[in-house]
Amino acid sequence: MPQIQLLPDYVVNQIAAGEVIERPASAVKELAENSLDAMAAQIKISVKKGGKDLIQISDNGCGIEPEDIEKSVLRHATSKLRDASDLFKLSTNGFRGEALSSIASVSKLVIESGGIRAEFEGGVLKSKEEAALPLGTVITVKDLFFNAPVRAEFLKNDSVENSRILDCIIRLAMANENVRFEYRADNRLLFCAAEGSLQARISDCLGASVARSLKEIEWEESGIRVRGFISAPEDLQAGKRNIPYIYLQKRPIYNALIAKAINQAYAPYGDYSPISVIFLDMPLETFDVNVHPAKREVRFSKDNAVFSAVNHAVHNALQNAISYPSISIANTLREAAPAYIATQLPTLNSQLSTFHPPTQELFPDNRIIPLNASYNSQLSTLNSPQTECLQIGKSFIICEQGQSMLMIDQHRAHKLILYERALQALQNGESLDSQELLFPEIIEIPAVLSPILDEQKNELKKLGFHIEHFGFNTWQVRGIPAHLRISAAGQAIIGFLENAKESRENDMFKKNALCYANSSAIPGGMELSAQDMKAMVSDLLSLQNPYETPKGEAVFMRMPLEDIKRKF
Repeated sequence: MPQIQLLPDYVVNQIAAGEVIERPASAVKELAENSLDAMAAQIKISVKKGGKDLIQISDNGCGIEPEDIEKSVLRHATSKLRDASDLFKLSTNGFRGEALSSIASVSKLVIESGGIRAEFEGGVLKSKEEAALPLGTVITVKDLFFNAPVRAEFLKNDSVENSRILDCIIRLAMANENVRFEYRADNRLLFCAAEGSLQARISDCLGASVARSLKEIEWEESGIRVRGFISAPEDLQAGKRNIPYIYLQKRPIYNALIAKAINQAYAPYGDYSPISVIFLDMPLETFDVNVHPAKREVRFSKDNAVFSAVNHAVHNALQNAISYPSISIANTLREAAPAYIATQLPTLNSQLSTFHPPTQELFPDNRIIPLNASYNSQLSTLNSPQTECLQIGKSFIICEQGQSMLMIDQHRAHKLILYERALQALQNGESLDSQELLFPEIIEIPAVLSPILDEQKNELKKLGFHIEHFGFNTWQVRGIPAHLRISAAGQAIIGFLENAKESRENDMFKKNALCYANSSAIPGGMELSAQDMKAMVSDLLSLQNPYETPKGEAVFMRMPLEDIKRKF
């Protein structure tokens, strides 16, 4: 009996849709790209429930001919290709003829263009009629994944999906500064960018403060032109990962080779992943975008030439633009973090009992040992220090404990203390202590995170942030966590929002507690009083696991006194 059979068209279409339309943001991207290919000067996007209930995109482009309406939702039906050779000289965003077909197969689709209004359900035409319509096209997608409920289960909450849609719009908007974009979610305007210059569009998309800090780059070699903007190293936060905005012939792409070329140029200045907007122009026959149905990937005929051009462009711009920070007495006075005082720690649980650890000597073998959590399974906590503490290099605390000397990293110790107490508070539904600001700070939040901030205001309040909407993508901070420096408030809030966007609900407490600790902990290089040091060591050693930070970094080292004697 034959075992191989042809799949029905509706099954084939749903399989194809899984590659092209992963979530509402994918549908918005494909439809907006069609509007750009139709030479639209204005594109309006409106969604409801994160795009799950409704996605509507209207433009003032050339529209669809009446006789092409039904063909437009068929697989591999496109106006942008005529034969296979056209694949290697593409100048349009779309070309595969799969977007409308994929969307139609998993939704209830309405197309209004060229004087025709047509309704489809699951890819099947339900009605078609003449209608008085303005110039352009309006496409409405209702009940996305209504016939694929398993796929709908993998979608995030509305604010996260809104944010992902906005990210797609921003990537398209930055490459098309002569097109007006407008985005509304649940009838609320989240993004609006008028036509203008590239610099103005970057300001609309990434924020005015980011746009002001970017340095322009311009380079050409081996027939590859590289232009755009990058951030200076002094404006970056070490260790923070920023995804680059990369464009090839104005097509948004992501390419690991190009990202590596950018990061490698920053390597001499530190561990930086910069904010970058990079535009590449090269002969059409030197690259292939027909790699993946979602058109995210690109192959280059000469990878090394592309890597070299981007790397040299960024490296040259950094050498010309690098500046060295100056010390301002005024800034130093204003931004100095408070000294560590035990009573300044947030009151996370007023009923938390004081722990009195046992007094047995730990680690009898005479070695210097970086402590880690594996010891915790065999040992209880350490004793409090018996003598006064000494600070070395304004970064390390030396004290005697039992028959040993402890060397403690003050930054990591404070970070661990804040993390443990913040985590306990959040898990118990409590709020961290907040300090009210005499003069509220105005901060700018990236547009892509604005939908997340609206939803996370109450969670931020639990962490000690009191914020109010102040204007388009700007917020007024009226209170911050007790230990946080004012200058770090903006980056801390952005960190919380990025966690909320990417994290699962079951690890949000840990992510938020860690972000709070990272932003609030006192830095290395800060002088502490004897009282501050003793309070910190006491708080550290009272923790159940004082050995390492949540990232596995050793907090302190122990050197037995016998080992010190032998060295003399």
